[in-house]
Amino acid sequence: MVTQEQIARKLGVSRQLVTFALAGYPQVSATSRERILAAARTMGYRPNPHARALKHGRTGIIALWVPDQISTHYTHVARELNRLVKQAGRELIVTEVGNDSAEQVLSHVPMDGVFAVDAPDAVRAHLKSAVARHIPVISIGAHRPEKTDFVQVDLLAGTNEVMQHLIRSGFHRIVHATFVHDRHPGTGRRFGYAKAMRKAGLKPEFFYYPLSEKQRQIARASIQDYVRAHGCPEAIFCHSDDVAIGIYRGLCDLGLRVPQEVALAGCDGIQDTEYLECPLTTIVQPIARMCNIAWQFLVQRLERPDMKRQQAVLKPKLAVRDSSCRAWPEAGQVHHDLAFGAKNGSA
Repeated sequence: MVTQEQIARKLGVSRQLVTFALAGYPQVSATSRERILAAARTMGYRPNPHARALKHGRTGIIALWVPDQISTHYTHVARELNRLVKQAGRELIVTEVGNDSAEQVLSHVPMDGVFAVDAPDAVRAHLKSAVARHIPVISIGAHRPEKTDFVQVDLLAGTNEVMQHLIRSGFHRIVHATFVHDRHPGTGRRFGYAKAMRKAGLKPEFFYYPLSEKQRQIARASIQDYVRAHGCPEAIFCHSDDVAIGIYRGLCDLGLRVPQEVALAGCDGIQDTEYLECPLTTIVQPIARMCNIAWQFLVQRLERPDMKRQQAVLKPKLAVRDSSCRAWPEAGQVHHDLAFGAKNGSA
């Protein structure tokens, strides 16, 4: 097994410098870190988590909790965090928390800290556990917890922006595609949509779909059933880009054109939205910045466990693309005809 001492001898540097570089200490220059990491890779160096745990009280393992592994957005978050964690010589373990308690998750693998993305229930369970004092959590995403460090993306602000864009464009019957029901209104997309609609004197309308590993396929089929049953809306604001892409394809199956007949907007900012025949308008979440801040928060929390709570609120950016841009006068009559036809079984 290659050791840090061997890497130091090969490069003619101190063992301490190698240790600091592999551990991701910011005091090491970028040039020295890259040189040491390159040598470690070439020589086949692998850190020993058990030895590290015995010597430093740390395992070098960081957990990432996500509510599901369906969303392309969560996949992008995991990729970005993995890059940062690997760069610091540590390992990232991704866990779908789902309905499992945090204690069940933590009991299987020893870890130094946790990134929890949109997983408030798991965080609350963790804070009640015996290990909470020793394993810090950095909450990431749409939620703003009361007792942990957090990096929040203000999706309420993003929703307000996309809704103002749709309403000012002249759309009135704007449907929100979501899996979030009344009993869990939250403070983000669903709440912001309903508030914006009522403020404009418009009636909120919801298209519900179930979460599924085949999310795009489910959304594609479900939107067709919805249009046949309720007529064609003027615009659809989707909880996620994955659902927006599925709905886009479902509308195309019905012969409905985006945006000429139905405007469409999503949320997350995944790359796929740019590569459709009609690029999708979307709320772009600042993933790289969010993950960088979260990693800095965790490093600082591990070094100073008793420091004050760290907080950051980031605003997403609305990317307006072709899917929500069209001339309203032409659209009004088209939607009236489509809605009438669908309600009479001809859609």
